[in-house]
Amino acid sequence: MSVEKPLLDYVESLRPRKSFTESITAFTRLIKYHKKYFLLIAIVIALSFIRAYLFTLEPLYTSLIIDDVVVGGKHELLVDYIMAILLVGIGFAVVNFFVSYLNGLMALYIVRDIRSEYYASLQVKSFSFYDSVAVGDLVSRATMDLQPVEAFLRTWVSTVFNAVFSIIVFFSVMYSVSPSMTLISLIPIPIIFYFTTRLWVETMPLFRVMQLILGRLSAYIQQNIIGMKTVRIFRRERDVVEGFKKAEQVFVKTAINAGRIQSIYMPLPTAILTLSIAMVYVYAAYSIFNAGAALTVGSIILFARYMMRLSFPLRDLSMLLGTWINASAGLERVFEVMDAPKGVEDLPDAEEITIKEGTVEFRNVTFQYANGKPVLKNVSFKVNPGEKIAILGATGSGKSTLVYLIPRFYDPTSGSILIDRVDIKRFKLSSLRRQIGIVPQDVFLFSGTIRENIAFGKPDASMEEIARAAELAKIRDFIESLPDGYDTFVGERGVTLSGGQRQRITIARAILTNPRILIMDDSLSFVDSKTEQEIQSAINEVMKGRTTFIIAQRLSTIRNADRIMILDDGEIVEFGTHGELMARSGAYRRIYETQFLGKSLEIVSAEVGER
Repeated sequence: MSVEKPLLDYVESLRPRKSFTESITAFTRLIKYHKKYFLLIAIVIALSFIRAYLFTLEPLYTSLIIDDVVVGGKHELLVDYIMAILLVGIGFAVVNFFVSYLNGLMALYIVRDIRSEYYASLQVKSFSFYDSVAVGDLVSRATMDLQPVEAFLRTWVSTVFNAVFSIIVFFSVMYSVSPSMTLISLIPIPIIFYFTTRLWVETMPLFRVMQLILGRLSAYIQQNIIGMKTVRIFRRERDVVEGFKKAEQVFVKTAINAGRIQSIYMPLPTAILTLSIAMVYVYAAYSIFNAGAALTVGSIILFARYMMRLSFPLRDLSMLLGTWINASAGLERVFEVMDAPKGVEDLPDAEEITIKEGTVEFRNVTFQYANGKPVLKNVSFKVNPGEKIAILGATGSGKSTLVYLIPRFYDPTSGSILIDRVDIKRFKLSSLRRQIGIVPQDVFLFSGTIRENIAFGKPDASMEEIARAAELAKIRDFIESLPDGYDTFVGERGVTLSGGQRQRITIARAILTNPRILIMDDSLSFVDSKTEQEIQSAINEVMKGRTTFIIAQRLSTIRNADRIMILDDGEIVEFGTHGELMARSGAYRRIYETQFLGKSLEIVSAEVGER
């Protein structure tokens, strides 16, 4: 069980490869989410200007202390200057707090909006979308991929405007003191910005990859701890350990690369800045002693301090660029899902249509999944109102696909499906699906109470309606025997219940909606023969006058069906009543003789139990 290649492929897929145009497009799209918070952003910009202004004052007062107090001897001004510095420091701290706080609020709000829109987009995607996308990947996009987006949003507005305001104020003051020294101090700025940018642009993606590798490793460890019995049964302990070591090597290699880049680029900006300050001192000394320039000690110190402080907004801009590289990569993955076609959606002229009869007709329906061979081939049949249609066929014959076309979980590749002689595409999806009850083969219960799970399709159902549905599904006695009854918490996926109990709760959930059409996708596979008979008798009573499709593997489940459909490789090979199909001596008769005349162990056990 090696994870090396899947992990390497995963890591490789995470590395940002966005062009400049794509990056601008992503940023433009992100800006649209800011419109709702214009006032908040305006306040942040105003506070950023105040913060930038306060950031320039301390060196200015320090230079005045040197020139006026230390050199000029005006000692009475010392207290005023010190108080001014203290007030500037306090003001800067207060303003900085509000900038950080408001930035954080804005980031949380915008990420919330993106995540909500992302989640809403998942609700309208067709089943074909989920057939080709891993659940873990969808969760990762909504969580880990939005983390760098939030980090970018927390800083970008204040960082950009603070840098702009700071640079303008710094150079305005510096130019007023000495234009020539200002030009000299400009020389190292592009070089410092370049190396700082290289540092963050190259290391930030590596840090993100390291974080995601740790998440992948955590999932790998959890999976193997949970599956420890299986690992030991098949003697794969060594393979599991080796797989972990190889994955860990990928993490260490990435960390080493990040450390190497840091060791190269991190010392350079500081060294260049130090040399630049030395150049300013040399030029100032030359100007004073040889050219008689009117420079004071305080003004020289002011230049040096401003050059030091100029490195801060430049560093922040560089870091912001590195953060954006990760954020844009995460946004690309989120927007990719949001922009994916819905697949199945309401047509412009779709209507709220009530199913009155329950007639279902397939006309030359062909269906295939993306990049696959046809699952259904030119299928045509008609089901009359109130009929119970049993569907038999081998695994992969297209049984579930056929019934899932009726509520438009998929749309046919060609052909049409009609209910009450109306094409189902003319129904609004909400209207169509509200009138079709489905008991899926894959039983799923939400983490919550039994009451909430039964009423999931009808949240406003009364307690009497819920109890009636539970009674029809032959689960009422069990529920009421529990200490908390219908308020019993069932746990994630209903793990605290048996398979048969979960199955009957899903049946109660489908019955509660009082559907005109009922689909049971092998939904009695987890119940014993006695319970199956009880549920069948209840369903037979409640489904009178309603069209029902029953997919089953056991003939005992479908013996009361009005007609039986046999599917083979996506085609209807037989369709008729039990007597008609037995008379043909075809596929149905062979299945019947195998299961009933051959006395399968399941049937024999049921008969022995009944005696």
